[in-house]
Amino acid sequence: EQFQGAQSITQKLASLSFQKVQHQVVKCDCQPNPTENGVIIFVTGNLLVDDNQNPLKFAQTFYLRQGPSGNYFCQNDMF
Repeated sequence: EQFQGAQSITQKLASLSFQKVQHQVVKCDCQPNPTENGVIIFVTGNLLVDDNQNPLKFAQTFYLRQGPSGNYFCQNDMF
């Protein structure tokens, strides 16, 4: 099942029945992109949902890009 757009993704997340999620980061790898003053970040780990002790594996990649005023923003995010 795919969901695109902020409204669609938010509606799907709100419809899920879990109450809490704990993230356990196992590995985080960051690589600079000097041509855009950005950083690509790859994270792997476990999600513990509610009181279930069987973790769900996850991987997330996101790109932080430097804006014109020097701040960083998330340009792309894949979970």
